Order: sequence, then structure tokens, then C-alpha cells
Amino acid sequence: MDDLHVIRTVLAKPGPSPEVVARRRLQVTAEMRRRPRGRRARWVLLPAVAAVAAAAAFVIVPSEPSTAREVLLVAATAAERTPEGSGTYWHVTVTKSAGPPEEYWYRRDGQIWLRGEGLKGEGALFKWPGEPQPFWIGPLSLTFEELRGLPEEETALTKRLTEEVAHAGIRTSRGTPGPAELRGFTVQALLSLISEAPVSSQVRAAAYRALAALPDVTDLGEGDGGRRLELPLSSGRKVVVVDPETARVRNTPVWVTLSGAIALTKGGVTIDAEWTDRLPAE
Repeated sequence: MDDLHVIRTVLAKPGPSPEVVARRRLQVTAEMRRRPRGRRARWVLLPAVAAVAAAAAFVIVPSEPSTAREVLLVAATAAERTPEGSGTYWHVTVTKSAGPPEEYWYRRDGQIWLRGEGLKGEGALFKWPGEPQPFWIGPLSLTFEELRGLPEEETALTKRLTEEVAHAGIRTSRGTPGPAELRGFTVQALLSLISEAPVSSQVRAAAYRALAALPDVTDLGEGDGGRRLELPLSSGRKVVVVDPETARVRNTPVWVTLSGAIALTKGGVTIDAEWTDRLPAE
């Protein structure tokens, strides 16, 4: 095998995935920011494949902040690698800038409990009476089985949510929403999947990749423990803070309670969600 054949073989191998490039770009950006200003380089060259003589391929990575797409792709990889956990109840804690948090417990059969000032029970643990309740993602109500059956591929997931939103009979104070507002409701459903819903790691990763595929998500830089991303929601463009390394939503101005109310707050909230086997004492 001659040298030219070796070079052709190496260069024919596929390059790194978008997620790998995006993660490496974030790491490089963070490292550059830690260095003294006087020694900060403008460009960094990373080998994309093993060097063979002078024919190695390189990826040029600028030290400027990463794009929203890259941030969301890194978060997708982190979500996919994060164990889902297990338990009897899906516990969602919504922490506001002031006052006690709101908490919700969702059981697979649709029974829910809640606790928080201004909610049923006025701070005491309250078991929702009556029929089993669905889980809400944006404007859509789904059973646990329907949540677990959502597509694990981003294009199929977006298509499914778009169709569900179009046929949900949504009406706002302005009447029947138009195409842009319906699209915003779909984005809102994706936001619920990455921040609140008891879906698999694969579906959460698909939701992040679906957001990364949107053409009008804007990266506004670092802040509040993550990257500030402006999303086109049904209520207008809103800023959501995502930590790409942990795939956590650190701050969002919009969320959906387990009773189906879409909440909007100027200061935003932090949402923590996990499986647990215990309810608190009443």
C-alpha cells in the first residue's frame, strides 16, 4: 500500500459529528475565556483526523461564542447520556425568584398531587380529586403512555407535535391562532419536553435537536448558569437559559403546571424534575 493510498483512505473517513464539533467548540471557548487577555488567540486549529504527512484535515474553531444550534446540540448529547432514573412519582419543582416553590407529583396512572402557595391546598399537599389527569406539554395533554410513545428522532418528533398542535382546537384571547402562533405552541411543547416532562433520555435529546434545527433561535451569550437562548414561543420571543453540559433548563419564563395552566412570569423560574418513590407528609 503506497503513501498516497494511505492518505486517501484516511481522508475518506467521515469527520466528527455536529454534536462532537459543537461540544469541542464550547470547551475551546471556555478555555480561551480562562486565559489572560493578552495571550488569547483569535483562532484555534483542531485536527479532525489523524495527521498523515502534510495532508491532515483541520477544523477551524473561532474563539467567539458558540451559536444557539451548537449549544443545543451539546445539550442533546448530554441529555442522551444522562440516565433517566426510576420511581413511582415524577416530581417537578418550580422555583421562583421570590417565595416558596411550587411542587407537583405525577403518577403513571394519572393521579397527581401538588403543593404551593396559591395552589389548591394553599401550601399543604393536595391530592387532585376525580378522574386521572393527563400530563401537559405546552398546549397538549398526553397520557403517560402517549408521552413514552413520542418519537425519538427530531424530525419525526417535530412533525408529530406540529400535527397535534394543529388539531388541538387551541384558542387564545385573540381567537384562533395563526400559523406563526401555532408554530410557537409547537416550540413551547418542545420546551416542556426538555424541562418538565417524564420522557426518555432519547426523546429529551430529540427535543433538543429539534430546537437546534429551528432557524430563528438566537444565542445571547452566557448568564444565570448557562447559555441565554431566545426562542420563538406562542407568546412572543422569550429568553430561556440552558446549561448545555447538563442539559438542564436553568431559567424559563414559560412553563405548564400539571393541572394544565400555562404560566408566564417576567423573572422566569428554575425547573427541577426527577423520579422519586416518596410523597411528602401531608
